[in-house]
Amino acid sequence: MDKRLITVLSAAITLALAGLVLIQWRWISGTIALKDQQFSEHVDNALVAVTDRLERIEAMEDLRGNLTGQNLIRYLDSLEVRDDGTARPTPPASPIGPLPSHSERDSLLNELVRGLFSGEEMRGITERLDPQLLDSLIRDELKRRGIAERYEFGVFGPGEEPVLVQLVFQDNAAVVRGSLHRTRLYRNDISGDAYWLHVHLPDQKRFVLRSMRPMLLSSALFVLLIIAAFVYTLRTIWQQKRLGDIKNDLVNNLTHELKTPISTIALACEALNDPGIPKSPEQVKLFTNMIRDENKRLGLLVESVLQSAVTEGGRMRLRLVDVDVHAVLNEVVRNNAIAAQNRGGRLQLRTAAALAHVRGDRTHLANVFYNLIDNAVKYCEREPAIVISTHSDEQGITVSVRDNGIGIPRTEQKKIFDRLYRVPTGDRHNVKGFGLGLSYVKAVVDQHGGSIRLESEPGTGSTFHITIPFEHGQRDQTVALRG
Repeated sequence: MDKRLITVLSAAITLALAGLVLIQWRWISGTIALKDQQFSEHVDNALVAVTDRLERIEAMEDLRGNLTGQNLIRYLDSLEVRDDGTARPTPPASPIGPLPSHSERDSLLNELVRGLFSGEEMRGITERLDPQLLDSLIRDELKRRGIAERYEFGVFGPGEEPVLVQLVFQDNAAVVRGSLHRTRLYRNDISGDAYWLHVHLPDQKRFVLRSMRPMLLSSALFVLLIIAAFVYTLRTIWQQKRLGDIKNDLVNNLTHELKTPISTIALACEALNDPGIPKSPEQVKLFTNMIRDENKRLGLLVESVLQSAVTEGGRMRLRLVDVDVHAVLNEVVRNNAIAAQNRGGRLQLRTAAALAHVRGDRTHLANVFYNLIDNAVKYCEREPAIVISTHSDEQGITVSVRDNGIGIPRTEQKKIFDRLYRVPTGDRHNVKGFGLGLSYVKAVVDQHGGSIRLESEPGTGSTFHITIPFEHGQRDQTVALRG
Protein backbone atom coordinates (compact mmCIF):
# COMPACT_ATOMS: atom_id res chain seq x y z
CA MET A 1 0.00 0.00 0.00
CA ASP A 2 1.26 3.45 -0.90
CA LYS A 3 2.59 5.53 1.97
CA ARG A 4 0.51 8.56 0.93
CA LEU A 5 -2.67 6.47 0.91
CA ILE A 6 -1.88 5.11 4.37
CA THR A 7 -1.32 8.65 5.63
CA VAL A 8 -4.63 9.85 4.17
CA LEU A 9 -6.52 6.89 5.64
CA SER A 10 -4.87 7.41 9.02
CA ALA A 11 -5.82 11.10 9.00
CA ALA A 12 -9.42 10.29 7.98
CA ILE A 13 -9.84 7.66 10.68
CA THR A 14 -8.25 9.97 13.25
CA LEU A 15 -10.66 12.75 12.31
CA ALA A 16 -13.63 10.38 12.49
CA LEU A 17 -12.52 9.09 15.89
CA ALA A 18 -12.03 12.64 17.19
CA GLY A 19 -15.53 13.54 15.96
CA LEU A 20 -16.99 10.47 17.63
CA VAL A 21 -15.31 11.31 20.93
CA LEU A 22 -16.52 14.94 20.66
CA ILE A 23 -20.10 13.88 19.97
CA GLN A 24 -19.96 11.43 22.88
CA TRP A 25 -18.62 14.16 25.15
CA ARG A 26 -21.34 16.60 24.09
CA TRP A 27 -24.00 13.98 24.66
CA ILE A 28 -22.66 13.11 28.10
CA SER A 29 -22.42 16.81 29.03
CA GLY A 30 -26.02 17.37 27.94
CA THR A 31 -27.19 14.36 29.91
CA ILE A 32 -25.36 15.59 33.02
CA ALA A 33 -26.98 19.02 32.65
CA LEU A 34 -30.42 17.40 32.26
CA LYS A 35 -29.87 15.23 35.33
CA ASP A 36 -28.75 18.28 37.29
CA GLN A 37 -31.87 20.16 36.22
CA GLN A 38 -34.09 17.26 37.25
CA PHE A 39 -32.35 17.13 40.61
CA SER A 40 -32.95 20.85 41.12
CA GLU A 41 -36.62 20.46 40.22
CA HIS A 42 -36.99 17.64 42.74
CA VAL A 43 -35.42 19.81 45.45
CA ASP A 44 -37.63 22.80 44.59
CA ASN A 45 -40.76 20.63 44.59
CA ALA A 46 -39.71 19.23 47.95
CA LEU A 47 -39.41 22.77 49.40
CA VAL A 48 -42.89 23.70 48.13
CA ALA A 49 -44.27 20.54 49.75
CA VAL A 50 -42.46 21.45 52.98
CA THR A 51 -44.09 24.88 53.14
CA ASP A 52 -47.54 23.41 52.40
CA ARG A 53 -47.18 20.81 55.14
CA LEU A 54 -45.83 23.41 57.52
CA GLU A 55 -48.91 25.61 56.99
CA ARG A 56 -51.25 22.65 57.42
CA ILE A 57 -49.56 21.60 60.64
CA GLU A 58 -49.77 25.16 61.96
CA ALA A 59 -53.45 25.38 60.99
CA MET A 60 -54.29 22.11 62.73
CA GLU A 61 -52.49 23.21 65.87
CA ASP A 62 -54.46 26.46 65.86
CA LEU A 63 -57.73 24.57 65.34
CA ARG A 64 -57.05 22.32 68.27
CA GLY A 65 -56.08 25.29 70.38
CA ASN A 66 -59.51 27.01 70.51
CA LEU A 67 -63.13 25.96 71.15
CA THR A 68 -64.42 26.96 67.74
CA GLY A 69 -61.79 24.91 66.03
CA GLN A 70 -62.54 21.89 68.16
CA ASN A 71 -66.23 22.13 67.31
CA LEU A 72 -65.38 22.44 63.62
CA ILE A 73 -63.15 19.36 63.76
CA ARG A 74 -65.93 17.40 65.45
CA TYR A 75 -68.35 18.57 62.81
CA LEU A 76 -66.02 17.57 59.95
CA ASP A 77 -65.44 14.18 61.57
CA SER A 78 -69.18 13.61 61.70
CA LEU A 79 -69.41 14.12 57.95
CA GLU A 80 -66.89 11.40 57.13
CA VAL A 81 -68.29 8.26 55.57
CA ARG A 82 -67.44 4.64 55.89
CA ASP A 83 -65.49 2.75 53.30
CA ASP A 84 -68.76 1.13 52.12
CA GLY A 85 -70.37 4.56 51.54
CA THR A 86 -72.63 4.62 54.64
CA ALA A 87 -72.46 7.51 57.05
CA ARG A 88 -70.58 7.12 60.29
CA PRO A 89 -72.67 7.15 63.50
CA THR A 90 -73.07 10.50 65.13
CA PRO A 91 -70.47 10.84 67.86
CA PRO A 92 -71.69 11.20 71.43
CA ALA A 93 -72.22 14.58 72.93
CA SER A 94 -69.05 16.36 73.91
CA PRO A 95 -68.55 18.34 77.10
CA ILE A 96 -67.38 21.13 74.85
CA GLY A 97 -70.84 21.65 73.51
CA PRO A 98 -73.27 20.42 70.91
CA LEU A 99 -72.19 20.02 67.31
CA PRO A 100 -72.90 22.95 65.06
CA SER A 101 -75.72 22.66 62.59
CA HIS A 102 -75.24 23.02 58.89
CA SER A 103 -76.53 26.56 58.97
CA GLU A 104 -73.89 27.52 61.53
CA ARG A 105 -70.94 26.17 59.46
CA ASP A 106 -70.30 29.32 57.43
CA SER A 107 -70.23 31.56 60.45
CA LEU A 108 -67.88 29.16 62.26
CA LEU A 109 -65.47 29.09 59.33
CA ASN A 110 -65.48 32.88 58.96
CA GLU A 111 -64.88 33.33 62.67
CA LEU A 112 -62.10 30.75 62.63
CA VAL A 113 -60.31 32.30 59.64
CA ARG A 114 -60.47 35.77 61.17
CA GLY A 115 -59.06 34.39 64.40
CA LEU A 116 -56.24 32.53 62.68
CA PHE A 117 -55.12 35.48 60.55
CA SER A 118 -55.23 37.84 63.49
CA GLY A 119 -53.18 35.38 65.54
CA GLU A 120 -50.59 34.95 62.81
CA GLU A 121 -50.15 38.70 62.42
CA MET A 122 -49.50 39.00 66.15
CA ARG A 123 -47.04 36.05 66.33
CA GLY A 124 -43.42 36.51 65.20
CA ILE A 125 -41.70 34.27 62.68
CA THR A 126 -39.42 32.80 65.31
CA GLU A 127 -42.46 31.70 67.34
CA ARG A 128 -44.08 30.07 64.35
CA LEU A 129 -41.01 28.09 63.27
CA ASP A 130 -39.85 24.89 64.94
CA PRO A 131 -36.29 24.10 63.67
CA GLN A 132 -36.59 20.39 64.42
CA LEU A 133 -39.95 20.12 62.68
CA LEU A 134 -38.68 22.07 59.68
CA ASP A 135 -35.56 19.86 59.44
CA SER A 136 -37.72 16.73 59.68
CA LEU A 137 -40.07 17.92 56.94
CA ILE A 138 -37.18 18.78 54.60
CA ARG A 139 -35.51 15.42 55.12
CA ASP A 140 -38.77 13.54 54.60
CA GLU A 141 -39.71 15.36 51.39
CA LEU A 142 -36.22 14.91 49.92
CA LYS A 143 -36.28 11.19 50.67
CA ARG A 144 -39.68 10.90 49.02
CA ARG A 145 -37.93 12.04 45.82
CA GLY A 146 -34.95 9.73 46.17
CA ILE A 147 -32.56 12.33 47.56
CA ALA A 148 -30.65 11.24 50.64
CA GLU A 149 -27.80 13.73 50.39
CA ARG A 150 -26.66 15.91 53.25
CA TYR A 151 -28.03 19.44 53.36
CA GLU A 152 -28.33 22.57 55.48
CA PHE A 153 -31.05 25.18 55.49
CA GLY A 154 -31.89 28.67 56.61
CA VAL A 155 -34.82 31.09 56.79
CA PHE A 156 -34.21 34.66 55.68
CA GLY A 157 -36.44 37.67 56.07
CA PRO A 158 -36.58 41.12 54.46
CA GLY A 159 -33.20 42.28 53.25
CA GLU A 160 -32.03 38.64 53.37
CA GLU A 161 -31.45 38.92 57.08
CA PRO A 162 -31.02 35.45 58.65
CA VAL A 163 -33.87 34.41 60.94
CA LEU A 164 -33.04 30.74 61.36
CA VAL A 165 -29.87 29.09 59.98
CA GLN A 166 -28.87 25.50 60.61
CA LEU A 167 -25.29 24.95 59.47
CA VAL A 168 -23.84 21.45 59.31
CA PHE A 169 -20.62 21.65 57.32
CA GLN A 170 -20.30 25.36 56.49
CA ASP A 171 -19.17 28.19 58.72
CA ASN A 172 -20.81 30.96 56.74
CA ALA A 173 -24.54 31.59 56.31
CA ALA A 174 -23.83 33.35 53.02
CA VAL A 175 -23.43 29.96 51.33
CA VAL A 176 -26.96 28.97 52.35
CA ARG A 177 -28.29 32.43 51.50
CA GLY A 178 -26.81 32.15 47.99
CA SER A 179 -28.46 28.81 47.25
CA LEU A 180 -30.84 28.79 44.28
CA HIS A 181 -33.08 26.24 46.02
CA ARG A 182 -35.55 28.43 47.89
CA THR A 183 -39.27 28.99 48.38
CA ARG A 184 -41.45 31.41 50.31
CA LEU A 185 -42.80 30.38 53.70
CA TYR A 186 -46.45 30.93 54.63
CA ARG A 187 -47.47 31.96 51.17
CA ASN A 188 -51.12 32.26 52.25
CA ASP A 189 -50.48 35.00 54.80
CA ILE A 190 -52.59 38.04 53.92
CA SER A 191 -50.19 40.52 55.42
CA GLY A 192 -46.76 40.63 56.96
CA ASP A 193 -43.21 40.36 55.70
CA ALA A 194 -42.09 37.65 53.29
CA TYR A 195 -39.77 34.96 54.61
CA TRP A 196 -37.82 32.55 52.44
CA LEU A 197 -36.62 29.01 53.09
CA HIS A 198 -33.21 28.25 51.51
CA VAL A 199 -31.66 24.77 51.23
CA HIS A 200 -28.05 24.12 50.24
CA LEU A 201 -26.90 20.65 49.03
CA PRO A 202 -23.11 20.61 48.52
CA ASP A 203 -23.11 17.09 47.04
CA GLN A 204 -25.50 17.84 44.19
CA LYS A 205 -22.89 17.46 41.44
CA ARG A 206 -21.53 14.33 43.06
CA PHE A 207 -25.03 12.86 43.31
CA VAL A 208 -25.67 13.53 39.62
CA LEU A 209 -22.38 11.96 38.56
CA ARG A 210 -22.92 8.98 40.84
CA SER A 211 -26.37 8.35 39.35
CA MET A 212 -24.77 8.35 35.90
CA ARG A 213 -21.77 6.20 36.85
CA PRO A 214 -22.83 3.05 34.92
CA MET A 215 -23.43 5.04 31.76
CA LEU A 216 -20.20 7.03 32.13
CA LEU A 217 -18.11 3.92 32.77
CA SER A 218 -19.60 2.01 29.85
CA SER A 219 -19.15 4.99 27.51
CA ALA A 220 -15.54 5.47 28.60
CA LEU A 221 -14.86 1.74 28.17
CA PHE A 222 -16.27 1.67 24.66
CA VAL A 223 -14.37 4.79 23.66
CA LEU A 224 -11.12 3.36 25.03
CA LEU A 225 -11.71 0.09 23.19
CA ILE A 226 -12.29 1.98 19.95
CA ILE A 227 -9.15 4.07 20.47
CA ALA A 228 -7.08 0.99 21.35
CA ALA A 229 -8.35 -0.88 18.30
CA PHE A 230 -7.67 2.16 16.13
CA VAL A 231 -4.11 2.59 17.44
CA TYR A 232 -3.43 -1.13 17.09
CA THR A 233 -4.77 -1.13 13.53
CA LEU A 234 -2.66 1.86 12.51
CA ARG A 235 0.41 0.38 14.15
CA THR A 236 -0.14 -2.92 12.37
CA ILE A 237 -0.60 -1.18 9.02
CA TRP A 238 2.61 0.81 9.41
CA GLN A 239 4.51 -2.26 10.61
CA GLN A 240 3.30 -4.22 7.61
CA LYS A 241 4.30 -1.34 5.35
CA ARG A 242 7.74 -1.22 6.94
CA LEU A 243 8.08 -5.01 6.78
CA GLY A 244 7.10 -4.96 3.11
CA ASP A 245 9.75 -2.33 2.39
CA ILE A 246 12.36 -4.33 4.27
CA LYS A 247 11.45 -7.51 2.43
CA ASN A 248 11.77 -5.69 -0.88
CA ASP A 249 15.22 -4.52 0.16
CA LEU A 250 16.03 -8.08 1.21
CA VAL A 251 15.09 -9.44 -2.18
CA ASN A 252 17.14 -6.77 -3.93
CA ASN A 253 20.19 -7.32 -1.73
CA LEU A 254 19.86 -11.10 -1.93
CA THR A 255 19.66 -10.96 -5.72
CA HIS A 256 22.78 -8.81 -5.82
CA GLU A 257 24.65 -11.05 -3.38
CA LEU A 258 23.72 -14.22 -5.26
CA LYS A 259 24.74 -12.82 -8.64
CA THR A 260 28.29 -12.13 -7.52
CA PRO A 261 29.32 -15.67 -6.47
CA ILE A 262 27.39 -17.21 -9.36
CA SER A 263 29.26 -14.99 -11.82
CA THR A 264 32.58 -15.79 -10.20
CA ILE A 265 31.92 -19.53 -10.34
CA ALA A 266 30.85 -19.26 -13.98
CA LEU A 267 34.00 -17.37 -14.88
CA ALA A 268 36.20 -19.92 -13.08
CA CYS A 269 34.46 -22.80 -14.83
CA GLU A 270 34.87 -21.13 -18.23
CA ALA A 271 38.55 -20.55 -17.52
CA LEU A 272 39.03 -24.21 -16.66
CA ASN A 273 37.22 -25.30 -19.81
CA ASP A 274 38.92 -22.77 -22.11
CA PRO A 275 41.66 -24.59 -24.03
CA GLY A 276 43.41 -21.30 -24.74
CA ILE A 277 44.26 -20.70 -21.07
CA PRO A 278 47.29 -22.54 -19.70
CA LYS A 279 46.38 -25.10 -17.05
CA SER A 280 49.29 -25.03 -14.62
CA PRO A 281 48.72 -26.69 -11.22
CA GLU A 282 48.84 -23.30 -9.53
CA GLN A 283 46.19 -21.87 -11.86
CA VAL A 284 43.96 -24.92 -11.48
CA LYS A 285 44.28 -24.65 -7.71
CA LEU A 286 43.46 -20.94 -7.90
CA PHE A 287 40.29 -21.54 -9.91
CA THR A 288 39.16 -24.45 -7.76
CA ASN A 289 39.71 -22.41 -4.60
CA MET A 290 37.64 -19.61 -6.12
CA ILE A 291 34.83 -22.05 -6.88
CA ARG A 292 35.06 -23.52 -3.36
CA ASP A 293 35.00 -20.11 -1.65
CA GLU A 294 32.14 -18.78 -3.72
CA ASN A 295 30.21 -21.99 -3.22
CA LYS A 296 30.74 -21.65 0.51
CA ARG A 297 29.50 -18.09 0.28
CA LEU A 298 26.38 -19.23 -1.52
CA GLY A 299 25.80 -21.79 1.20
CA LEU A 300 26.08 -19.12 3.89
CA LEU A 301 23.55 -16.93 2.08
CA VAL A 302 21.07 -19.77 1.79
CA GLU A 303 21.70 -20.76 5.40
CA SER A 304 20.93 -17.23 6.57
CA VAL A 305 17.58 -17.29 4.81
CA LEU A 306 16.79 -20.76 6.14
CA GLN A 307 17.70 -19.69 9.67
CA SER A 308 15.37 -16.72 9.35
CA ALA A 309 12.49 -18.91 8.16
CA VAL A 310 13.05 -21.40 10.96
CA THR A 311 13.10 -18.81 13.74
CA GLU A 312 10.04 -17.02 12.32
CA GLY A 313 7.95 -20.19 12.27
CA GLY A 314 9.08 -21.12 15.77
CA ARG A 315 10.18 -24.56 14.59
CA MET A 316 13.77 -24.41 15.82
CA ARG A 317 14.72 -27.82 17.19
CA LEU A 318 17.64 -28.07 19.55
CA ARG A 319 19.78 -31.16 19.89
CA LEU A 320 20.78 -30.80 23.50
CA VAL A 321 24.15 -32.25 24.43
CA ASP A 322 26.92 -31.38 26.84
CA VAL A 323 28.66 -28.38 25.23
CA ASP A 324 32.08 -27.08 26.24
CA VAL A 325 31.67 -23.36 25.54
CA HIS A 326 35.43 -22.77 25.70
CA ALA A 327 36.08 -25.43 23.07
CA VAL A 328 33.42 -23.91 20.80
CA LEU A 329 34.91 -20.44 21.22
CA ASN A 330 38.42 -21.69 20.42
CA GLU A 331 37.12 -23.20 17.17
CA VAL A 332 35.19 -20.05 16.21
CA VAL A 333 38.12 -17.74 16.96
CA ARG A 334 40.50 -19.95 14.98
CA ASN A 335 38.24 -19.94 11.91
CA ASN A 336 37.63 -16.15 12.05
CA ALA A 337 41.16 -15.07 12.85
CA ILE A 338 42.12 -14.92 9.15
CA ALA A 339 39.31 -12.47 8.35
CA ALA A 340 40.52 -10.13 11.10
CA GLN A 341 44.19 -10.50 10.13
CA ASN A 342 43.41 -9.66 6.52
CA ARG A 343 42.28 -6.25 7.76
CA GLY A 344 45.27 -5.85 10.05
CA GLY A 345 43.29 -6.72 13.19
CA ARG A 346 43.33 -9.41 15.81
CA LEU A 347 41.06 -11.64 17.88
CA GLN A 348 41.73 -12.35 21.55
CA LEU A 349 40.05 -15.04 23.63
CA ARG A 350 40.15 -14.70 27.41
CA THR A 351 38.54 -17.68 29.16
CA ALA A 352 38.04 -16.87 32.82
CA ALA A 353 34.88 -18.90 33.48
CA ALA A 354 35.30 -21.58 36.13
CA LEU A 355 32.36 -23.51 34.72
CA ALA A 356 32.24 -23.74 30.93
CA HIS A 357 29.90 -26.66 30.24
CA VAL A 358 26.21 -26.14 29.46
CA ARG A 359 23.37 -28.22 28.13
CA GLY A 360 22.67 -26.93 24.62
CA ASP A 361 22.87 -27.30 20.87
CA ARG A 362 26.52 -27.05 19.80
CA THR A 363 25.80 -26.07 16.20
CA HIS A 364 23.42 -23.25 17.04
CA LEU A 365 25.66 -21.91 19.80
CA ALA A 366 28.62 -21.91 17.41
CA ASN A 367 26.53 -20.01 14.85
CA VAL A 368 25.71 -17.42 17.52
CA PHE A 369 29.39 -16.73 18.16
CA TYR A 370 30.19 -16.78 14.42
CA ASN A 371 27.54 -14.11 13.83
CA LEU A 372 28.74 -11.83 16.61
CA ILE A 373 32.41 -12.06 15.58
CA ASP A 374 31.57 -11.65 11.90
CA ASN A 375 29.57 -8.49 12.68
CA ALA A 376 32.42 -7.18 14.84
CA VAL A 377 34.83 -7.55 11.91
CA LYS A 378 32.47 -6.15 9.26
CA TYR A 379 31.30 -3.09 11.17
CA CYS A 380 34.74 -1.72 11.97
CA GLU A 381 36.27 1.16 10.01
CA ARG A 382 39.81 0.57 11.33
CA GLU A 383 41.88 -2.45 12.27
CA PRO A 384 39.52 -4.75 14.18
CA ALA A 385 40.44 -5.34 17.82
CA ILE A 386 37.99 -7.93 19.12
CA VAL A 387 38.11 -9.45 22.59
CA ILE A 388 36.01 -12.50 23.55
CA SER A 389 35.92 -13.14 27.28
CA THR A 390 34.00 -15.48 29.59
CA HIS A 391 33.06 -15.61 33.24
CA SER A 392 30.64 -17.72 35.24
CA ASP A 393 28.62 -17.73 38.43
CA GLU A 394 26.27 -20.20 40.08
CA GLN A 395 23.54 -19.60 37.49
CA GLY A 396 25.38 -19.80 34.18
CA ILE A 397 28.21 -18.73 31.91
CA THR A 398 28.46 -15.32 30.26
CA VAL A 399 30.28 -14.77 26.96
CA SER A 400 31.17 -11.16 26.11
CA VAL A 401 32.19 -10.04 22.61
CA ARG A 402 33.74 -6.56 22.61
CA ASP A 403 34.81 -4.69 19.45
CA ASN A 404 36.09 -1.26 18.44
CA GLY A 405 33.60 -0.79 15.60
CA ILE A 406 31.26 2.02 14.65
CA GLY A 407 28.90 1.41 17.56
CA ILE A 408 25.10 1.51 17.67
CA PRO A 409 23.01 4.57 18.69
CA ARG A 410 20.77 4.16 21.72
CA THR A 411 17.68 4.83 19.62
CA GLU A 412 18.47 1.78 17.48
CA GLN A 413 19.56 -0.66 20.17
CA LYS A 414 16.04 -1.94 20.91
CA LYS A 415 15.44 -2.73 17.22
CA ILE A 416 18.60 -4.59 16.27
CA PHE A 417 17.16 -7.97 17.29
CA ASP A 418 14.12 -7.54 15.03
CA ARG A 419 14.00 -9.65 11.93
CA LEU A 420 15.21 -7.99 8.72
CA TYR A 421 16.28 -4.87 10.61
CA ARG A 422 19.59 -3.21 9.79
CA VAL A 423 21.04 -0.22 11.59
CA PRO A 424 21.03 2.81 9.23
CA THR A 425 24.59 3.59 8.06
CA GLY A 426 23.90 6.74 6.07
CA ASP A 427 25.52 6.79 2.64
CA ARG A 428 27.90 3.91 3.37
CA HIS A 429 26.94 0.69 1.58
CA ASN A 430 30.21 -1.18 1.94
CA VAL A 431 28.69 -3.69 4.42
CA LYS A 432 26.23 -6.13 2.89
CA GLY A 433 23.68 -8.08 4.88
CA PHE A 434 20.04 -8.94 5.37
CA GLY A 435 19.31 -8.08 8.99
CA LEU A 436 18.93 -11.76 9.90
CA GLY A 437 22.01 -12.45 12.04
CA LEU A 438 21.08 -10.79 15.35
CA SER A 439 17.45 -11.93 15.20
CA TYR A 440 18.78 -15.48 14.82
CA VAL A 441 21.22 -14.94 17.68
CA LYS A 442 18.46 -13.80 20.02
CA ALA A 443 16.20 -16.69 18.96
CA VAL A 444 18.92 -19.24 19.78
CA VAL A 445 19.73 -17.62 23.13
CA ASP A 446 16.04 -17.52 24.05
CA GLN A 447 15.65 -21.19 23.13
CA HIS A 448 18.46 -21.99 25.57
CA GLY A 449 16.74 -20.01 28.34
CA GLY A 450 19.43 -17.37 28.28
CA SER A 451 19.61 -13.63 27.76
CA ILE A 452 21.50 -11.18 25.56
CA ARG A 453 22.45 -7.63 26.48
CA LEU A 454 24.11 -4.84 24.49
CA GLU A 455 26.40 -2.01 25.59
CA SER A 456 27.29 0.40 22.81
CA GLU A 457 28.07 4.00 21.98
CA PRO A 458 28.57 5.41 18.47
CA GLY A 459 32.27 5.63 17.63
CA THR A 460 33.48 3.59 20.61
CA GLY A 461 32.39 0.08 19.68
CA SER A 462 29.91 -2.45 21.06
CA THR A 463 29.88 -5.23 23.62
CA PHE A 464 27.41 -8.11 23.49
CA HIS A 465 26.90 -10.10 26.70
CA ILE A 466 25.32 -13.55 26.26
CA THR A 467 24.37 -15.57 29.33
CA ILE A 468 23.54 -19.28 29.01
CA PRO A 469 22.28 -21.02 32.18
CA PHE A 470 23.77 -24.29 33.39
CA GLU A 471 21.82 -27.51 33.18
CA HIS A 472 21.31 -27.88 36.94
CA GLY A 473 21.93 -24.36 38.12
CA GLN A 474 23.67 -25.45 41.36
CA ARG A 475 27.41 -25.10 41.84
CA ASP A 476 27.86 -28.39 43.68
CA GLN A 477 26.08 -30.29 40.91
CA THR A 478 28.00 -28.68 38.03
CA VAL A 479 31.50 -28.69 39.51
CA ALA A 480 32.23 -31.95 37.72
CA LEU A 481 31.69 -30.17 34.40
CA ARG A 482 34.45 -27.63 34.83
CA GLY A 483 36.22 -26.65 31.60
